Amino acid sequence: MADVSKLPPSLVDYFDAPEGYKGHFGWLCGYSATDDFLENAVDRFSCLNQATRANHGQIKLALFLDAGNKPISAVDVPGVLHCQMKSAPPLNLLHAKVAILGFKPDQPEDTWRLRLVVSTGNWTKETLTESLDLVWCLDLSSDALDNVTDDIQQSCADFRAAQNLFEEIASWCDTSLLTLKINDRLTIGGLARLDVNAWLNTCRKYARGKPRLVDNRKRSLFNQLKSWLDRPAVVGKRNYLAMGSGFYEGGRGDKSLVPQKIVQLLQDENLLTKNPEIDLYVNPEACQAVASNVAKLRKQHITVRPPSQLVKPERTLHAKFIFSANYRNVSDTLTQCWLYLGSGNLTAPGFMQRMKTGVGNLEAGVFFSPERLARTRAGKLAPEKTLTWLLPIQSEIDCDALQMPLQAGQDMEERRPHFAPPITWLKWTPLADGRGALHSPGLPENKITVLASAGTSCPLVQQGFLWQGEMPRWVNITWQSDNGTESAKIPVIDVLGRIAATPLRPLDLEEVLWQLSSFPHTPDVDFADPTSALTTSTAGSFAINSDDQTVSSQPVRQVMALIEGIAERQTTLPESQWLYWCRSLEQTLIQASENNDITCFKDLGINPLSPLKEAPFRPVYAEDDQSDKGQDYLQMLMRIEQAWGVDSLAHFWRA
Repeated sequence: MADVSKLPPSLVDYFDAPEGYKGHFGWLCGYSATDDFLENAVDRFSCLNQATRANHGQIKLALFLDAGNKPISAVDVPGVLHCQMKSAPPLNLLHAKVAILGFKPDQPEDTWRLRLVVSTGNWTKETLTESLDLVWCLDLSSDALDNVTDDIQQSCADFRAAQNLFEEIASWCDTSLLTLKINDRLTIGGLARLDVNAWLNTCRKYARGKPRLVDNRKRSLFNQLKSWLDRPAVVGKRNYLAMGSGFYEGGRGDKSLVPQKIVQLLQDENLLTKNPEIDLYVNPEACQAVASNVAKLRKQHITVRPPSQLVKPERTLHAKFIFSANYRNVSDTLTQCWLYLGSGNLTAPGFMQRMKTGVGNLEAGVFFSPERLARTRAGKLAPEKTLTWLLPIQSEIDCDALQMPLQAGQDMEERRPHFAPPITWLKWTPLADGRGALHSPGLPENKITVLASAGTSCPLVQQGFLWQGEMPRWVNITWQSDNGTESAKIPVIDVLGRIAATPLRPLDLEEVLWQLSSFPHTPDVDFADPTSALTTSTAGSFAINSDDQTVSSQPVRQVMALIEGIAERQTTLPESQWLYWCRSLEQTLIQASENNDITCFKDLGINPLSPLKEAPFRPVYAEDDQSDKGQDYLQMLMRIEQAWGVDSLAHFWRA
């Protein structure tokens, strides 16, 4: 058994937040994904457990997948929104596997970090347990822009290319929940998306040169390889070439295979010596037309090999790569290295075609020149500087030495496309008598049927679809299409903009103070357990005065201590946190609306929230009632007053 601590990180490890940071918002695109991988990824990214994310009801990761992937529900993986394609896009398959991840620091500072991940593997458990895949990762912090070097400009160019790619993919998909507004205000997830977009726009200002990240929306990866090889840094002959792919051309391959075309290109460009060492890595039991062309490849001095294996049981090669370098028999050092890795298999749709309906997939990868590497682990370089650690290659065994001949394997399975339903979410409005209405403004409600929990149709009334009982997290809908009756499971949005969220439980005032003292972070607790929020010794110890005394048990003092604590916290907040604070404050105080201590003020005819409208209780940038921030704040207080039932009571100072 290999020492796991010395193995390359797995794909899900790249979702881990850097020390001192937490995941803010991110985008992923890929061919496929599974619930278990995404749950692991969003848990690491957000630093929040599943129960907390389900209660939070906010988007952390927006996911774009090939239409052949079945929908992934925000109920099953809280914090992840699968933005389904609205109709068939101008491509064969969405096969690119890229992520942009944005992180904010634990302390409320105006700094950030971005991470770009380019993978050969899908966002699936299979990638972690059964496949051999590769990942390229790039991190960039806002602090780095204080001293912009050539490397920083190159990194900014890569993020610019990734942003352009995601903008086009998003145009094919239903992204309405990313721009959802409740009470004319973006949700917390929507604000986070704008933040990360702003960081990427900042990077664009410093982007210079050609990006290492490429995609085939306009030109095939093969044509872009030719362009990249013209760079001065790549000029010169190499005597070693390694190529690997999870899939190759189907059939018997009477025409030249893509690896042969790559070899011919390098020879034509004078980038390979006359007698180079060429290794082609395949899955011996499924290598398509390579299986019937081994003799032809051998005549071209191409050796077909199985991949190297760092762990047991053996994994299936899924990585796609091209690597070239110079080496000498007397040295373990590799020089003049260059590398391609990405989603594009060494096939016509993956590497030779640009993105095109029914012909070319959407692929993405990176071309770059690694620093000097060691060929094997026999040298003194660290493992991550060793070729056999970085790539699944070996030079001891070729496929002739295997006990069974190479197999072509099965053709790729056809998948039925799943496009976004006519309505992808419904908003909840509470009505009288324990009922509610489900509606989605501006969408064709008369063309769908909402099914109640018993499977019967919900009646369509003026307010929307009438629902009996408490708000559901999701509902099943049906509609008619050219394929007959279709159905989908869609999330329900509550009055606070939470998506497919678990019910909010009542909070006592100590719990309110504890949650607000954790801002801007959400306490990672089980919100379904009414005792879990106070399992920490810090519960209820929110400082309310200069003596750092905890909240008194007397009802009036309890409520006023809460108001004083809110004022003390919000008057010191940086402006960048203000909108997040208002949304967090509204939700938390509404959860306390049933608290008995508030009844005392109702009996006195006093509105305990009224002091929060005064200038000393507000930050300077929100003091002006006519400003956007001031208006947002006052509207938020009005909704809390209504929830508390104190909106018509006397102002505290005038009582």
